[in-house]
Amino acid sequence: MEPALDKEKFFRPSYIASVELPQRTGPVNVEDIKADLSDEFSLVSSSSDISQRSSLESKGHIQVCLRIRPFTSLEKENESQDCVSLEDSTSIILKPPKNSLSRLSEKTAGQLIQKFTFSRVFGPETTQEEFFEGTMKQPVQDFLEGYNRLVFTYGVTNAGKTYTFQGTEDDVGILPRTMDMLFKSIQGKLYTAMDLKPHRCRDYIKLTKDQVREETSIKNAILRLTKEVRGVIMLNLQSYF
Repeated sequence: MEPALDKEKFFRPSYIASVELPQRTGPVNVEDIKADLSDEFSLVSSSSDISQRSSLESKGHIQVCLRIRPFTSLEKENESQDCVSLEDSTSIILKPPKNSLSRLSEKTAGQLIQKFTFSRVFGPETTQEEFFEGTMKQPVQDFLEGYNRLVFTYGVTNAGKTYTFQGTEDDVGILPRTMDMLFKSIQGKLYTAMDLKPHRCRDYIKLTKDQVREETSIKNAILRLTKEVRGVIMLNLQSYF
């Protein structure tokens, strides 16, 4: 039989207040302090006006957009470009490749034809600007008005996710266009002084002139170190190749 433990010896102090807390003598009733915070944490609180609520409800919770990339030369050689066809602005039709139809009966081939519906479908001829206007512009505007928005891309390898999100130097994607729209929207509203520093999660501290100079020196030292490291890496790569 194990000996009884000394409760006072093994009592742990609070790591929050750094003091020992009294032991509980019984269950604590918290019914009187419970509060329903669903309205405060919902997209539209109970105090919002009716027009704002109806506007959000009409948009729906999730929008799924499909962008079809152009076919590669290899895909065209294999005559697989007829697999995907646009029925309208929200639907596509998927069919088996032509080279597989010879091995399938007419009934089986008909059963493999499928129709998929999305919030909106963008064809291979869609430009980066048109895609941004049709998918991202409104969510960014909603974000500027105080609503949370989440956007992500999904697709198989080589589907064109990186091109859609980042684009190229000459034809940028939705991410650079989003950042451009955000910063243009807050022009003239930026705090130009450099004397504020984030503190913890939701707070900040105002720096003195000496602290500003110290922070500037630290930043410049980090930037110089980054350039030096990059230079060493480039030299090593050149000597390797």
